[in-house]
Amino acid sequence: MTLIELLIAVVIVGIIAAIAYPSYTNHVIKSHRTVALSDLSRIQLELETSYDGGYDWSHILSGGTCALCDSDTNRFSFDIASSASTAYTITATAKSALGQDDDECLTGSKTITLTSTNVEEPSDCWN
Repeated sequence: MTLIELLIAVVIVGIIAAIAYPSYTNHVIKSHRTVALSDLSRIQLELETSYDGGYDWSHILSGGTCALCDSDTNRFSFDIASSASTAYTITATAKSALGQDDDECLTGSKTITLTSTNVEEPSDCWN
């Protein structure tokens, strides 16, 4: 193999990598968002299953880390806010450590939410 052939092969590999890497990164971000969506539903199911006149999530969340979730703790943190004993909002916030906050689906506050009345925001992320 001559030097010219080797350089041509290196250029071709470089072009393919330049095209493939952004697509790969986008798919990784989407797959982690899907896991976070599943975890929001899992948290909601646990809250509804253990409801006894009020919601207790102390066994589910601690410091933004979910005990029963599959999400990477470097990509999402979780929170539950409750303004009444019969209402809550579960939030997954994308973190910047591994680029999850670059998710094109998430805008503004970089959060995904699910409420006790099944309102899902942003709705495009849930499709």
